[in-house]
Amino acid sequence: MVTGPLNRTLPACGSLVAVPSRYGPRVRPLPPVQGTIPRDAPSVYEVDTNGKNGTSTLTLDGNGSPTIGHSAQASSGLSKQDFAKFVQFFRQASPYVEGHRGKTFVIVVPGNVSANRTLLQSIMADIALLHGLGVHLILVVGVQQQIDVMLRERNLTPKYVGGYRLTDREAMRIAIEAAGQARTTCEQFLSKGPAIPMFRRHTKGDREVHFEPALRVISGNYITAKRRGVLEGVDFGLTGEVRFVLKDDIRRQLDSGNIVMLSNIGFTAAGEVLNCNTYDVGLHAACELRADKLFFLHLDEVAALNLPQWLPLSEAQNMLMDKLQNSISAQQMVALRATMDSMVPPEPASAYGAATSLSPTQLRAYQAMKREELVVDLDIWSAQGFPTAVSTCVVACCKGVKRAHLLDARIDGGLLLELYSRDGVGTMISADFYEGIRKALPNDLDGLAALLEPLEKAGNLVKRTKEELADLIPSFTVIERDNRILGAALLLDLGQTPDGVTVAEVGAFCVDPIYRGSGRGDSLLDYVEQDARSRGIQRLVLLTTRTADWFEQRDFRWQGAAYASELLPLPRRARINPARNSQLYVKNMEAPADDLIAPGKRIGF
Repeated sequence: MVTGPLNRTLPACGSLVAVPSRYGPRVRPLPPVQGTIPRDAPSVYEVDTNGKNGTSTLTLDGNGSPTIGHSAQASSGLSKQDFAKFVQFFRQASPYVEGHRGKTFVIVVPGNVSANRTLLQSIMADIALLHGLGVHLILVVGVQQQIDVMLRERNLTPKYVGGYRLTDREAMRIAIEAAGQARTTCEQFLSKGPAIPMFRRHTKGDREVHFEPALRVISGNYITAKRRGVLEGVDFGLTGEVRFVLKDDIRRQLDSGNIVMLSNIGFTAAGEVLNCNTYDVGLHAACELRADKLFFLHLDEVAALNLPQWLPLSEAQNMLMDKLQNSISAQQMVALRATMDSMVPPEPASAYGAATSLSPTQLRAYQAMKREELVVDLDIWSAQGFPTAVSTCVVACCKGVKRAHLLDARIDGGLLLELYSRDGVGTMISADFYEGIRKALPNDLDGLAALLEPLEKAGNLVKRTKEELADLIPSFTVIERDNRILGAALLLDLGQTPDGVTVAEVGAFCVDPIYRGSGRGDSLLDYVEQDARSRGIQRLVLLTTRTADWFEQRDFRWQGAAYASELLPLPRRARINPARNSQLYVKNMEAPADDLIAPGKRIGF
């Protein structure tokens, strides 16, 4: 037997290499190593799974059995056959690269993920790349699993009540030790720079190349906490609750190009060190810094829920409330709903009046109970066996975080795929996609007419009478909030062209001027496109004289004067007034997937 890194006992198998096999990699042991593995030995063994596509890593699981996963350090040349895919990916990702540049993301890596060295190394590689693409990153690394392991190694039993650890002096010492080890490991992975030969080949100049850490990782006493204290007779000891994070100091570090790393360690005003909940740290950091995105990496505890790609905030709130139906009183339930609603930043005043806030019932419930009596602790859901990551995402969105993402940590490159591909690979909770978008109803007629009237007077839209609008109501999709119509779009089935292509026309597309620039127009167009695909539409057409630029940026292509275009069915061409000189823009629809669901339940296509 030999001793491996961190004093772990490994089989005396020496280094491992892969033998080609049509059924996958096979591992062949080299001559055994006698004695102690050198200090500079690799932490994982590399296994070649495909001579052209890099390497995977062989590690030992908790039972000492080998498991194979992708190596974050694996690299190989790109084959010529993949050049086109490489270029296509960059072109498709370029809008996301520019859109995420300068944004602030909080990424929470819980203890059950950070305890897996291979997963952590892969995640750090993605984080390094995100930093290079101009994203401001706050990394929150948890160590709950590591603390439990270290306690058991010392014949101590981890103790929890309601999702919170009971932290005595010994547990606090272990928590500090575990946090320090995790921080050092992350700094190690983020300090690895590019290979010097590659660096020289792809950069100009003959300047000397210095061996220095690739990234600057900053950590410190940025978390101000207080003792959780004694609740219902239970003394939580040195367990802390986050009061706030030093957002101005963190922001200065981000502006200086540094990655900020936070942990479970918080500090009181008296200089006492406390053990805080990692999810609580991530929530406060995201809300107080007004982060653009909050990420929670997870394993089976969230994956088992089979959440959709996009979860509207209202549905996510209802999902949380359903978990508490038999756990809290009806009065507490009403108060909790009121509290979550009140967290949402108020909407701007519309051209049609001021936005409303809480309903009278919610307001009375909210005022009737003291703030500290409201059931808002994150552990109320974990006590029901519900993943804390999900409830934290919902609360973060209620408090103003734009979008929260749940991402399986085992997906290689998951952060990159979630951020730089159209549909992503995780679950996003957000209120800014299809919230309030629905098919128009007869009682929407007056609001719809009021929305379209200014554009009709300006000559941007064809003028329609109330009777004509009433006939078209079933073909309208609207954005509604607080009983007000904020946007609308018309989708008319035009039949087939002479060459057999099914065509639909997008018309009367508009958003209340006060709400333009908020993303509602994109959400409305995406919803309409999903509706068209579900109905088998192969081509969308748009006739316009004034709004071409906006639609061109969304893949509609100019096809000349509409009245003369053969891309329109003959009956539609016959109704066009040549004197108006409307221009035709066309967008070809991709074939719908076999599992295409109702519009408004997926991100993009």
